[in-house]
Amino acid sequence: MKTALRLIVLILAAVIGLWAVGHGIALAATIRALARERADILRDLIELSVSIAGGICVLSVAVEQLYCWRTHRKEDSLL
Repeated sequence: MKTALRLIVLILAAVIGLWAVGHGIALAATIRALARERADILRDLIELSVSIAGGICVLSVAVEQLYCWRTHRKEDSLL
């Protein structure tokens, strides 16, 4: 049961992290077009930077969980 929970958390963290980073990169790619359309560019810049930073943080949790799981170190386990 504990292994299944670890696997679910690992997959969920990887998917959410990749989605957040991809969303931030997509916003960064369209920032020039958004700048021409309206003046509220600061909100878009904040959204894309938070999205990229949050995605990287979530991906780092997934990598740390994978590292702890692969090395079988019970004292460093996140779960």
